[in-house]
Amino acid sequence: MSSTTNIRSVDSFSSKSSLAPQTIHKPKQSKFHKIIQFFLSFNIDRKETDDNSQQHAKLVLRAFLIYMIFVGNILIVAFLSQSKYDFFITNTFEYHLIDARFPVKSAWLERNIRYNPYKNAQNKYGDAFMIDFNQIATFDDIWQFMNETIGNVFYRSHVWQSNPAVTSQRSIRWILDHFLMIGVIRMRQVRVKAEKCNIPKSYSDEIADCYPAYSLNKKDTDPFGPITFSDSTEINMKQAWNYMSADTTGMGSYSGQYGTYDGSGYVADLAQYERTNKRFTNDLNELEKFHWLDKATRALFIDIITYNPSVNLFSYIKLIFEMPLTGGIFPSYKIENKQLLRYITSTKYILIGCEIIIVTFTIAFFFIEIVKIIELRLTIFLNIWNWIDIILLIISILMIIANILRLLTINTALYGKMSIYISTFDELTIKLLRLQSLFDTLSILLTSISVIRILKYCDFAVTIVRIKATIQRCFGDLIGFLIMFVAIMIAYAQFGNLALGQQAPAFSTVGKAFVALFRAVLGDFDYEAISDASPIAGPLFFFLYIFSMVFILFNMVLAIIVDSYEELGNEHRDVINRMLINVTPVVKHSIRKFFERFGLWKKVKVIVQFIISAEDPFNSKTVADLLQEFKYSATSSLYDELRHAFAHDMTKLISKKDFQAFLKYSRDDKDRQRDTLQSLFSGNTPLIDFNEQQEWSKRARNLCTIQQWAQLRYRIARLEELFDLIEGKIDYIIRTSDSLLQTVASSFERSDNENV
Repeated sequence: MSSTTNIRSVDSFSSKSSLAPQTIHKPKQSKFHKIIQFFLSFNIDRKETDDNSQQHAKLVLRAFLIYMIFVGNILIVAFLSQSKYDFFITNTFEYHLIDARFPVKSAWLERNIRYNPYKNAQNKYGDAFMIDFNQIATFDDIWQFMNETIGNVFYRSHVWQSNPAVTSQRSIRWILDHFLMIGVIRMRQVRVKAEKCNIPKSYSDEIADCYPAYSLNKKDTDPFGPITFSDSTEINMKQAWNYMSADTTGMGSYSGQYGTYDGSGYVADLAQYERTNKRFTNDLNELEKFHWLDKATRALFIDIITYNPSVNLFSYIKLIFEMPLTGGIFPSYKIENKQLLRYITSTKYILIGCEIIIVTFTIAFFFIEIVKIIELRLTIFLNIWNWIDIILLIISILMIIANILRLLTINTALYGKMSIYISTFDELTIKLLRLQSLFDTLSILLTSISVIRILKYCDFAVTIVRIKATIQRCFGDLIGFLIMFVAIMIAYAQFGNLALGQQAPAFSTVGKAFVALFRAVLGDFDYEAISDASPIAGPLFFFLYIFSMVFILFNMVLAIIVDSYEELGNEHRDVINRMLINVTPVVKHSIRKFFERFGLWKKVKVIVQFIISAEDPFNSKTVADLLQEFKYSATSSLYDELRHAFAHDMTKLISKKDFQAFLKYSRDDKDRQRDTLQSLFSGNTPLIDFNEQQEWSKRARNLCTIQQWAQLRYRIARLEELFDLIEGKIDYIIRTSDSLLQTVASSFERSDNENV
């Protein structure tokens, strides 16, 4: 023992002395190498790990548990950032603003209404008629909506002042008894420049200017209206007639149904510095009097901000009126409820803790991805899970940046301006709402992708492994089919747009037609609209599309997937076995090791056996007890087979009934072998016949199971019954035909006799 020790010490000394010049750089390389190995240990790709399946199972379980902590914190942050009162607040504003009806003059009674159900009401009440927000169709309707609906909700409600001495600039305005209005209401329009019309010369004398669709290079930036007159002393809202850039307004871009509009435009802040109903009405009357809205207007935006202190939610109400170059007004709305001040509730410590954990995990994942890219280089992009990891990391970083910007914006000196007393439009709150919307969107994406990524670690579930293997096997066929599917969809979308686009709204553009066709595949379609648009082409188009896409192409997709699934189940089980990870021994060993550390394993084992026992635990047996009995009552082959099958489950409980059944089977098997040997050695069965019988029995066991043999016997019995039934029917037909022939022959004889 001492000699070997001396040899090792000499070898180690010689190795150290031979590497003496490199000892200066060795510590740095070893630390870096350890860091790389630590981060690469989270890569669970089977190609990059050792062949030891147990070691790979430990690696997968460790990565799975660590990742589940990350996912759990993401879900907590996502759910705590949302409020269960969002829907109720949105429903409240929809009821009071969108669904509320207001009176308009009778001159617009017939517009856009095929059948007028209020004709008798018009004759009875003269110029009184009621519409709601979605029925607005003219500029006069917009002004009436602002005066009636908006004015009633926001300026003709109860006003409570904290101090009677303060003026209306410092008043707290309660809306619908539970909401506070932040700032004032802002109206913003975007306009286009007039340009020469591209029309025949015969019309050019009568028609001077045309107004194009809205775009950045055609928007109007010049002052307009009465401010351009020499005498503009009557105007109080001079800023409403001057152009303001997006940086000045603080508004973001908006993608509507008929175009995309930036945050610039002409801004009118109503009742600014004096939040009273009188000032609000005067400002509206001034804008209406001087025609602030005209045919150069392409979109009108109304922005309102409220705060509900009971649920700590800011509400951003955005009413949009689009006015395309084809004419008409198309209203829409958007109501967002955001929790801008999140760290003031009882769950703030949980939220802060989860966010810190997410930041820590994101930093760790960032270094893991960097090390993987350095180690694997471009081969990292050959695996789809690596793409998901990179996307997940990018979204996590963007979400952290958005949250930091939001916190910095709230905690800056500008935070004092976000007050319930503010008498101008609150652009700071708009900025916070935009940052919060970005944070919520990134949080939703991160939550969805992170939950999907759990499937990466689920290779210990046979069903998931089989599904993943099926998708991998048929992926190429599905890509080829997808190309054909998209080509046919584009063809049908083009046909639907050209044939039905003028009448059916769902096919007015190629993009909408594409979406409508996808919805039709899912069973959501409006056949009456298609039929009304074209009585001949509509039904023909619909039935051809449903037949070709649903009955043919989608069944082809199912056939491809089912065929690959069956091939994996019948011919390629080795693929599933290679992908499957057996984590049961690792989990059992970890649990046992944990309880053995505290000396509780024996007690826990007894408790578990007592709980999982189906019968009385004192009458139940274990697999070890069964093997002990099999040593004396079973054959050696059966004993070895059972011991190999339950090598890791010796403590598994067996009911008394099953225990007796096992013993009976072992005795019967032993008696059967004894009888076979006795018949062989007594000369009753030749050795050749015995060998053939054993060979046929072995082949039969390989080709057919007991269940399949029972099914085959049942089917043969049914077949015999069918043959007996067919035989009886044939006998009946023969007897019936004989009697029928006799009857026919007698009738012929009778007729011959009568003729004679």
